[in-house]
Amino acid sequence: MSAVRSNSFESGLGEPEQDANSALTDLDKSLRSGKIGEQSEAIVRFPRLFEKYPFPILINSSFLKLADVFRTGTNFLRIWILRVFEQSEKHLDKILNVDEFVRRVYSVMHSNDPVARALTLRTLGACAGIIPERQQVHHSIHRSLDSNDAVEVEAAIKAAEQFAAKSKTFAISMCNKISDMIQGQVTPAYMKLQLIPILQHMHHDTSTAILVRKLCTDLLPKYPSKEFVIVTLKSLTQLSAATLVDIPEQVSLLLYYLRSDPRWPVKAQSLTNLKQLAREGSHLWPSGSIEDIVDVALSTETVLVQSLSLSVILVLVQSPITCHLYRDTNSPVRKLCEKWVFSQNIAIATQAVQILTKIACYCYKEDNNMNINDTNHAKQLIGQIETLIQIIISKKDNEDLHQLKLVLHCAVALCSASPDNCIHFTDLLGFNLTTDCSNETRILLCEALGAIGSIQPDKLLNLLPDFCLKLSELSSQNNNSNNSTTATIKADDDTINKIKVMLCTLVFQAISEYEWDIKTIDILMNVVASSNQWVNYRIARAATRYGHNNIADMVFSNMPLQVSSEYLYFWLMCLKEISKGEARLLNIKGSTNRSQLANNLVEAIKHYSKATTALKAASSPTQTLQFQYEYTKLRTEFLDCLLQLIYACNSLCTAPPPAIAGSTAQTSRDDMQRFGHITQQLRASAKEFHSCGEFYAKLYQTAFDADPNTLENIQILQQMCTIMAVSIERICHPSNSTSVTDDAALFANCNSINSQSLETRLMSTACEKVIKISKELAAETEMKTIAHKHADSLINQVTILANTSLCIPRYFYQVLQSTTVKLSITPQPRVLGESVSVPHGSQLAVKVEGVVQHGGKPGLFRSVKEVIVTVTSVPQTRINHDLQVPNDNNCLTLTQTVTPHRDFFTTQFLLAFAQGGQYVLSIDACLVDSSGCVWRVSQKTTFAVKVYEEPGAKQNQVQQTSSASTSSTTTINPTQLPIPNQIPLATSSTQLITNTLNVNPAQSNINVRR
Repeated sequence: MSAVRSNSFESGLGEPEQDANSALTDLDKSLRSGKIGEQSEAIVRFPRLFEKYPFPILINSSFLKLADVFRTGTNFLRIWILRVFEQSEKHLDKILNVDEFVRRVYSVMHSNDPVARALTLRTLGACAGIIPERQQVHHSIHRSLDSNDAVEVEAAIKAAEQFAAKSKTFAISMCNKISDMIQGQVTPAYMKLQLIPILQHMHHDTSTAILVRKLCTDLLPKYPSKEFVIVTLKSLTQLSAATLVDIPEQVSLLLYYLRSDPRWPVKAQSLTNLKQLAREGSHLWPSGSIEDIVDVALSTETVLVQSLSLSVILVLVQSPITCHLYRDTNSPVRKLCEKWVFSQNIAIATQAVQILTKIACYCYKEDNNMNINDTNHAKQLIGQIETLIQIIISKKDNEDLHQLKLVLHCAVALCSASPDNCIHFTDLLGFNLTTDCSNETRILLCEALGAIGSIQPDKLLNLLPDFCLKLSELSSQNNNSNNSTTATIKADDDTINKIKVMLCTLVFQAISEYEWDIKTIDILMNVVASSNQWVNYRIARAATRYGHNNIADMVFSNMPLQVSSEYLYFWLMCLKEISKGEARLLNIKGSTNRSQLANNLVEAIKHYSKATTALKAASSPTQTLQFQYEYTKLRTEFLDCLLQLIYACNSLCTAPPPAIAGSTAQTSRDDMQRFGHITQQLRASAKEFHSCGEFYAKLYQTAFDADPNTLENIQILQQMCTIMAVSIERICHPSNSTSVTDDAALFANCNSINSQSLETRLMSTACEKVIKISKELAAETEMKTIAHKHADSLINQVTILANTSLCIPRYFYQVLQSTTVKLSITPQPRVLGESVSVPHGSQLAVKVEGVVQHGGKPGLFRSVKEVIVTVTSVPQTRINHDLQVPNDNNCLTLTQTVTPHRDFFTTQFLLAFAQGGQYVLSIDACLVDSSGCVWRVSQKTTFAVKVYEEPGAKQNQVQQTSSASTSSTTTINPTQLPIPNQIPLATSSTQLITNTLNVNPAQSNINVRR
């Protein structure tokens, strides 16, 4: 129900904005300072520099400077440099001069100071990812393990662990050395505990893994102390998780210690390791393992062991195999959970409920017709969940809020699996919402009711009086607290405001398909009057998301005048105008007057035009609001298409067919021309709807960071355009016309949108109604005519779509996942605005370096798998002192697909110019997600190239170009790739034929289009 609001206005930790070279120069000056304080300050600022400018040239130069300071500085500075290397591990791959870097750092290994050598080993271990096979470093680590200084030995152990994880050669070579040190009597016990974890990385080949496993299993009886057993079991678990083949043997070993070892820390560690193996491969567990865990849980009275046992089973039931094996009522897992579901320990009871819920959801998913036992079990589980919720709420404290949240998640999961269960929980949660419970508990109850309301909003309608009553109480409480300044009341204001917003959201969900009554509106306005502007903004935002734009219009009416920022003023003005426009469309409901329908559409278009203007003013360099602008603009165009369709239908009466219409139809061989002006009007309207749908498809392709509901919202809006275009084409095109889309395929695609969210369900229902009207009209008439009933049918469809409240998607307000692509192009003009000069007959090498930058919650909805880099060269000619772009035949397009490594990618292009003159180069990057869908997220980078043409060389160059392009391969341009998760458009797009030029055999194929 609530989300973290992203903040794109980063201040940069108070640092002034400057380019990369200036920042590096300032840090270099501080590094050369004689004051150790300035040097330390400069060192700790390097990670921030790497994150801001993550390009190889700057990073290579910076690490070389740090390595030089490491070589000549003190141990104090070396510690800070080590911290920089540890924090910047993902940027180490961008070091170009690795040999020089290692030489400067490794030179400290010859020092007589053991602390300096220890810091060097730790630094080299932090860089193990880029120097995994450096034999001299391997030798130094091996030699330092025999040192007499404990600090150096511990550093060597740490470095050995890091290199063993990266290098197969080092792991194999160090296996015997580590084994001898562990088994040796000279090595102290605490140092053996540090050496054992190194063995978990010895999984590079089968023989070494077998040898290490035998060594560790031999150590367990020789060193039976608690610390050694725990460390050894953990290392063996990590090794088995990496190899996978040893998981059954490791599970048996852990179960042995779980049953036989009486020490509770060992049992707890065994269960923790079993939980990890359950995540890695629950299907590899030997039969009977879960029964052993159940027996241990039943035979112990220790709460920790009981809780860990249930946590292992909870991970195992994530697999459908486990749920299927233990779905029977008499299974040991069910018996255990049914016994502990009423445990006095709330945490254990909650875990038992979670396991039973997973099994029940599996039964709902796999069995459409559940048997009597499963049905009875589901009813029993619902009663257990309700009892547990009531017990936790009755405590009236906040100690078990986490468990209450987990139990409410189970309730929502059961409602999602079977919507018939919603009625069982709404009454209970609604009743407890009005009782004397804590505000934190009310927040959780509101979130659960909101989740259930998204599944079945009509179940909340019975609770509407309770919601209104609670809102009235909170409003009066807030009015009374305005005269008080006590710290307690002020501390609870944020919680009360959050409850207000959630209760208003529940009201919006309950009345999503019904009319508002005056009493409910008055209560809502009283809440707005007693709240601050931020709370009112959140209430209005929730109203727009659920289509109650008339309420949002009331709340937004005076809000723009309450802010001091110019950007916020125009942003609120935009929301105000959108709400006003949608509120005008609500007046269409039940109206059959075409004039009134057209007038309301005109007024709505005016308000949307003002909204797009306000959005331009609300944009700033740090927040462009590009998606919001495109979304609002397309809504304006869609409403304009509806208006033009009304005018076209009206022309059937105002512009009847002329007398020569019949002869015109015979001449043009188009029988529909005999109906005169309306035929052309309807065909033009169909083209406009098709064009609007294509623009929605392009908007969809730019929303890489959007949540699934937002993408579904755009899909439905696109399908509204496509459905209207097809309905018009059914009327105004002849039956044998190739421009008419396959109706069956189109409507099948439209019906494939199965809206799971309440925000898009109403819009999807409107599409179904329009499809039904269109099919009914097509079934009534066989002859192709344009009569008044066709116009009335189109007007009815327009009325349905215009009267459907627009639900503003979440991505319009909040960005939960932020992904941007930052490009660096080489070469660059020396002076901004000038051209890059290229001699005639030579080729231009363009190097593209890019970084995929993430904001909060990277990979929340989708992640980046590949990047498609496109370079386009467009020649320009000068005619009458005006620069003009020639035909596309003279354009050159190169594409290449690269895979980012630690969010960094680089590629190169070699451009040949057919003739001299001025060229414009455009570089663009598209993202490819894990499912293979292409998204456009980056802005094009352009610069000019000037090719000096020699006299008499133009004709030769043209001949060389024509001979070089004799072989061609048909490919698809990345701009024509399928839109991700997109329903196909009604119109088919023509595939562009491109030529392929192999520039560099060492790289992937580069596609060239002329």
